[in-house]
Amino acid sequence: MQTAKYSASDILDQLDTCAKDYNFPVLDNGYIYPVVSRLSVFGNSERWVIAVEVVGYHYRFNGHNGVENCLYIYGNSLPFYPGLNNSNVLLTTADSDEGPSFITDTFGTLNPEVHSMLLRDEKISIPKDPTFYASRDVELKNPPAVRVYEFMRASLPEYKAAFLATKEEIYDCFGQDIPMIMQLDEWCHPDIIEEEKPSENETFQQIATLLESGDMSYYKPKKPANNHWRNWPFGGCA
Repeated sequence: MQTAKYSASDILDQLDTCAKDYNFPVLDNGYIYPVVSRLSVFGNSERWVIAVEVVGYHYRFNGHNGVENCLYIYGNSLPFYPGLNNSNVLLTTADSDEGPSFITDTFGTLNPEVHSMLLRDEKISIPKDPTFYASRDVELKNPPAVRVYEFMRASLPEYKAAFLATKEEIYDCFGQDIPMIMQLDEWCHPDIIEEEKPSENETFQQIATLLESGDMSYYKPKKPANNHWRNWPFGGCA
């Protein structure tokens, strides 16, 4: 990748502007119980895209409509305003033939009489035994009831890839053939609620520099990753 025609400051300015408007991933969003996230970087000498996926349960929506992967898309040649828009929200779950997955509440409590749901059209089992969740180090808020985000967190070893977007789905969000140059499952994310700007954050500083320079060696993080859901305990607590 050659030196780009855009600058690192161009990238960081866009991210800061979106963060100021709360159009940047807030991992402790009070309405969303976080489950898993991922960051993808695309670039060439003319164009750049940063895509951040945030998978979780949005309790202001009912049932499967709340099980969402929100893809925040930033870049210099997008066909839409950078950030999150409704067309870039993926819904991947549905009821199985056993019946409704959820009871009617605001916590995403799963139906105790139904032991499966569809994930990307595949029927998957939903463990209801509290010992399963204990073995995965996921504490149930109201045992023996299981909430969907608790199931999702406990099931990441099996279903993480299905909760996240495919490479094709990410490309579909911005519709451009730009090479992917990096994909991160772990990184140090800015605390937007505490008014930390992306431009003040090591991760995005280094990503912006590597995009401008075309030199992957600029990504050498020293700060520990913090995007795991355990690090954002106030997510979903509004």
